Amino acid sequence: MKYFLLLALAIFSVFSASSQSKKDIKRNRVKTVKVTVTSNKDGKSSTYTESFQRFDADANLTEDRQYDKEGKLESHVITTYNKNGDVTEEKSFDATGKVKKRTAYKYNTNGDQTEMAKYDGAGSLLEKELWTYSPTGEKNAEVTFDGKSVLVKKVLILYDNKGMKTTRLTYDGKGALVTEKKYTYEY
Repeated sequence: MKYFLLLALAIFSVFSASSQSKKDIKRNRVKTVKVTVTSNKDGKSSTYTESFQRFDADANLTEDRQYDKEGKLESHVITTYNKNGDVTEEKSFDATGKVKKRTAYKYNTNGDQTEMAKYDGAGSLLEKELWTYSPTGEKNAEVTFDGKSVLVKKVLILYDNKGMKTTRLTYDGKGALVTEKKYTYEY
């Protein structure tokens, strides 16, 4: 019984220590976190880097590298932020350091996301999404275009006088209604 309690405690501490809150990272001025794993199997010990993360002064994750058990790079993402802490760009790289894809984001003066554009490694536009908002700040439309600026999807969102979402209408690129969601509230 004592063995199982110690095992449970060990497992809990591994999972609770595996990530820190953004508040802790900022308070302690953490610049980077490297996670290494050592495993013992059949009397042999092996160690590899599992991940490497870099943070800015506001504790925003600016670089994230994930590795497989052989130590080979699985993913590498660099993220850029604006002065409000909003993500403005994410770049994914392959193992050689070449850009695989890039996503750029734009925001309005209220801090609402208004645009997301996805590009391939060569910089060609793959998809663009645009959002609009009502004067009271509710998202009221989402429009998606393909890489050639052809409309793929349009979503309209309707609200009641309390600002609660009542209807979400999704149309295809030709204007045909694809789905209609209704929201009903009980007060």
